[in-house]
Order: sequence, then structure tokens, then C-alpha cells
Amino acid sequence: MSVNTSTTALVRGRDPAPAWFPAGIRALYDTGRALVIADAFPLRDTNAHTYRTDPSYISLAPMLKHYDEYAVWVYNGTNQAINAQVIGNVTNDQSYPDYTIGSAYTVGSGATNMYVLAEDAALTPFISLSISANTAPTSGAVYAVVIAE
Repeated sequence: MSVNTSTTALVRGRDPAPAWFPAGIRALYDTGRALVIADAFPLRDTNAHTYRTDPSYISLAPMLKHYDEYAVWVYNGTNQAINAQVIGNVTNDQSYPDYTIGSAYTVGSGATNMYVLAEDAALTPFISLSISANTAPTSGAVYAVVIAE
């Protein structure tokens, strides 16, 4: 059984770009080089959240292929710093465990951060994000996009 990839698994040409996209990312989305993996996720605790725990907000997206560089852009609209960890999987079902890609990184409150993936990250068939906080946010949301260049 496939994992529900939620409304964050937006399809260019079928789904309009989310209103929260900055102009630069909107242009990448319109050309098929950006995938939403976290869409207005209202983080309110210190637990790690993924597409498995919160499929309405976080998706497991098929990796964009045939590009030279990949990055994950995260906007933290909450009132606390968050931790982001890029994760991958070999299937889009829950039959295999997730694995980490690179190191976890911090995104400050109201800030953005872009994590450039190593070349071999493109080998993962599916990509997502694990999101957590050291102090539980009380307002705001988290947004994330995989970008291919």
C-alpha cells in the first residue's frame, strides 16, 4: 500500500503553485524543478515529524531526476528555531525504513535555510523531511521545497 503523500505532492500543470512560494521558487515550480515536501505544517511540540506521522502536511515525493544539483529550501514561520533532516526511502510505501541524507540543520524562527545535497543524494528514489524543535512552537508553520538545478 502506498503512503498518502497528501496535498503537498503538488503536480506542475495540474496544481497551481502555493501562494506562499517566493517568486524564485515559483519560477522553478512552474518549470518542474521544485517539489513541495512540507506545506504549512503547524509544528506545536518537540517530536520528530515526517510524512509517516503527518501525511496531511509532509509528503514523500519522487526525486526529481536528470539535474546536476539538488537542495532543500525550508522556511520556518514558527516562533521557535526548528531542526530539519532530509530523509529518503527506496519505495513510497512503509515497507522499508527511512534513511538520513546529510546532516540535520537548524532554521531560525522566521528564517529560511537551504541545504545543498551531495551528488549521490539524487540516487534516492523518494525524498522527504523530518522536522522537530527543541522548544515547542506556539504559532506559525513550516514550509519546505526540494529544488533541482
